[in-house]
Amino acid sequence: MIPVKTAQGQQVLKDRSVPLTPRQRAALIVIDGKRRVVDVLQSSGAEPEDVRHLLDLDLIAGVPPGPDAADGR
Repeated sequence: MIPVKTAQGQQVLKDRSVPLTPRQRAALIVIDGKRRVVDVLQSSGAEPEDVRHLLDLDLIAGVPPGPDAADGR
């Protein structure tokens, strides 16, 4: 899965209207619609449950990987 920020997620980064832990905020910042979840976790220091929490809050949405995902592009 390749996560992307929703409009609400972009707004939360600006106004901090939803309380997030530092790891959740770091993951939200790193999510750019290009990196796979595993890459987001490595880049941000977040845990899978942090990403799940962002999904549950509708701050991010999952995009199925494209045809190039299998070869790491």
